Amino acid sequence: MHGSRSATTTGWRLACLVITALLQGRLAAGRAAEPGDHGSAGGEVRRLVATLGYAPEVGDQFAAFAHGLPVERWRATLRTAAARGTHGPPSAAGVAAELAVTEEIRRKLDAIVRQVDGGSTYWNLPAVLADRRAQCLGNCQLWYVLGNAVGLRTAAVEVSRPPEGELGEHETHVATLIRLADGRTRMIDTRFGIDSEPFRFAEVYRRDGAWWNRADLAGDRSLHRRVRPLDAAGIEAAILLNIGNTYRRSGHEAEAAPIYERALAADPDSPALHLAVAETCFRNGTWDGADRSIRAAIELDPQGSDGHEALGRLRMRQNRWAEAIAAFDQAIVLKPHSPDAITARQEALNRRGEGGP
Repeated sequence: MHGSRSATTTGWRLACLVITALLQGRLAAGRAAEPGDHGSAGGEVRRLVATLGYAPEVGDQFAAFAHGLPVERWRATLRTAAARGTHGPPSAAGVAAELAVTEEIRRKLDAIVRQVDGGSTYWNLPAVLADRRAQCLGNCQLWYVLGNAVGLRTAAVEVSRPPEGELGEHETHVATLIRLADGRTRMIDTRFGIDSEPFRFAEVYRRDGAWWNRADLAGDRSLHRRVRPLDAAGIEAAILLNIGNTYRRSGHEAEAAPIYERALAADPDSPALHLAVAETCFRNGTWDGADRSIRAAIELDPQGSDGHEALGRLRMRQNRWAEAIAAFDQAIVLKPHSPDAITARQEALNRRGEGGP
């Protein structure tokens, strides 16, 4: 059992790494390769992987992956562009170089993630993206390592709602962000077909609690409606959330619970983590704990449907049918096509019709 658990954890850590940045009014990504850093591309790749908490053998995998890409050329292009802007504002040529390298990396990685059978000549990390359900997280991992290794300031945001339709029920999704030298940001999301032109983040998104909501006047309607930036602690928390979910889906509830608690200590602003703790309490029959965690999630993200749906399920378990229906109604207002909330609401209506309060 222990060996299986270790393999599961390692696999999900590889597949589910979430890339992050601090976003306090403007995007500030992790340290990129500086113009004066003359270390090898492989060395920079290994350094970046190590800063994310991975073992040296993972860095070796990434270095082998990068060896099949023109990483040194990309680095040289960006170093030259950065040097030109050292004594003044970023030049148009410098920003153009960043955009050109970003576009080339985008094309390369797009070719990689679309090769489900691993047939791409650039595919050296099948273990990283082996679980296609975590493709978006793995894609951002590749972006983070390659982008920062060549000198781009690369980060990511957790996505609540994509521009078209809705996310799958209770799904975590991330998109890549590239901050340009002139202060603009470019958002890339292969999964949903987004490849936005550069934009001013603070002009497009407005902060609402832990989330940033797209302003009504935003011109680019393809951008995600809601995003949540993740700081360094949020990286580890997101990884732990996915590991905990894996244990829970496989029936190892007792092992999932402490993983969620560790993650929540690292990222207390994560609604998804509060709901994961609530689910553990719910399954253990500790209603007060579930109630506290659900209310914390709703307070952090009042526009998220999952918290209201979880509250409805808890009220159903407590035979409080009217309150359950009200909670499901709110969830459906926020996510009109949520099959879970719609089905649960109908069940609550039926149970109330049988004489429940």
